[in-house]
Amino acid sequence: MTIKKIVARLVLDYFRYFAQLELKKNPSATIIGITGSVGKTSTRLALVQILKSHGKVKHTVHANSQSGISLDILGLHPTNYSFFDWLRLIILAPIRVLTNHEHFNYYVVEMGIDSPDEPGNMSYLLKIVRPDIGVVLNASLAHAESFDYLVKDQNPERRTKKLISLIAKEKMQLAKGVSQTGVAIINIDQPELVRQQGEIIARQITFGKSVKADLRILPDFGFKYQGITHKLILKDLYSDSYSYTFAAAIASAAAIGIPPTISIPSLSGYRAPAGRMRLLSGLSDSLILDSSYNASPSSMLESLKLLKQYSGHHRKIAVIGDMRELGISSKTVHKDLADWLTLYSDEAILFGSLTREFTLPVLQSKKFKVHHFDRMSDLIAYLRSAIKPKSYILVKGSQNKLYLERAVAGVLRYDKDLSQLCRRGPYWDELRSKNP
Repeated sequence: MTIKKIVARLVLDYFRYFAQLELKKNPSATIIGITGSVGKTSTRLALVQILKSHGKVKHTVHANSQSGISLDILGLHPTNYSFFDWLRLIILAPIRVLTNHEHFNYYVVEMGIDSPDEPGNMSYLLKIVRPDIGVVLNASLAHAESFDYLVKDQNPERRTKKLISLIAKEKMQLAKGVSQTGVAIINIDQPELVRQQGEIIARQITFGKSVKADLRILPDFGFKYQGITHKLILKDLYSDSYSYTFAAAIASAAAIGIPPTISIPSLSGYRAPAGRMRLLSGLSDSLILDSSYNASPSSMLESLKLLKQYSGHHRKIAVIGDMRELGISSKTVHKDLADWLTLYSDEAILFGSLTREFTLPVLQSKKFKVHHFDRMSDLIAYLRSAIKPKSYILVKGSQNKLYLERAVAGVLRYDKDLSQLCRRGPYWDELRSKNP
């Protein structure tokens, strides 16, 4: 282990120590932990929407990692991640424990893992906070790169299955870490999660489309729980995948004692987080489906399907960035992306090295209308010229140095909607300025 890693681990343990002291100030608070490859933030916000009428709710904001969770508990947040910023946080941690007197009844915490090894895995996060309710949404290839060394099989299909199984096993540590007096909320539709149910000691509430689910998902955001059917009426557009988001939140509320008759009406005013399929007005009377915050294979496919479903006979433009941190699976997934684009869009505008290497050649061989750009300014200039009246524009890609929210900003109809985009503030402005 390098000196840098040793120092980083010491700093993490330092923050963890003070975070645990801070949590002890609210010993009766119910802690709900949420993990999954996709949908953690959406589920957190849905659950907060329900809980806020039943007590004081604290929840993580832009914090789901080994450092972020501890700092969030302390009420501290990095500004620019510089050496002096970390020094500021180190100094403030014990001061916060001595001076902060925040009271809350619920703490909803996202628990994101990016490695099978400490401190990036679930076992380390459980050393920071031990939830009373553990929610496991799903497991997919997101962050698969860190798991690559554990799989020797080079066959793409078998390799993908083995990677997802490993990621599922890591995420299920959250459910297994819940005590007998707690509740584990599990997506019963994913076999990789179901295989490990027998290792959970807590009471379980399952959700999904399966007839075996305790909280069953029905078409058009219907839900059935304990023999009673409920309907969720929403004001915004949501893909079918959001039914799992809402089901997880409703099941979590039921675990606390809030029945669907109360929780479901609370969700009617729910709005998707910034950059996660927000609908925005674009130039030439176009409609932007802003999903620029992040991307994984499953969420990419779901978003493209929604583009086709919602646009009808209007022109469908897909502005697509790389899906990153997929490791060896990147090549296969980005070739599959080309097939998805031909099925669900009329034109593809690509950004990033992975789409250039793997997606672009396939689309060109199919004679599909496609352009690839290395500079965001060039992409925006072309996109503005390509928009026909009433076009539908999907913008989606990974967050790692792509910052596709710039493409959304470039074709917004109203400047006031800039505040609805993801990654706002001086820190992000500086990062965007350093990436062409």
